[in-house]
Amino acid sequence: MGTNLTRAENRIEAGETGKATILGHPDVTVTCQIRNFSRSGMCIMVGSDISYGKIVKVQWDGDFLVGRVQSVSAVGGTFRVGLELLYCSKWNELKAHLLAAAAAIA
Repeated sequence: MGTNLTRAENRIEAGETGKATILGHPDVTVTCQIRNFSRSGMCIMVGSDISYGKIVKVQWDGDFLVGRVQSVSAVGGTFRVGLELLYCSKWNELKAHLLAAAAAIA
């Protein structure tokens, strides 16, 4: 099980739909809702449970993030999955600017 720690870094809310591919043999791809992201990861909502420690690739708007499942919690008929950032194709200047602005407000 993952540790339940209070986050020290700011999260940026998102409402984008993407695709989450759970890497394995075979890979399994499901639709996901991207809830928020931070410098170290992302939170997604999916319709099925994903095991702790699995590697997941999330794709949206031409970008992608590869992360390790750090937490999973059931929310109604869906699952909230916290991913630890392993690699992101592009943390562009806009996202960096939004993170800096959120930090200035906090």
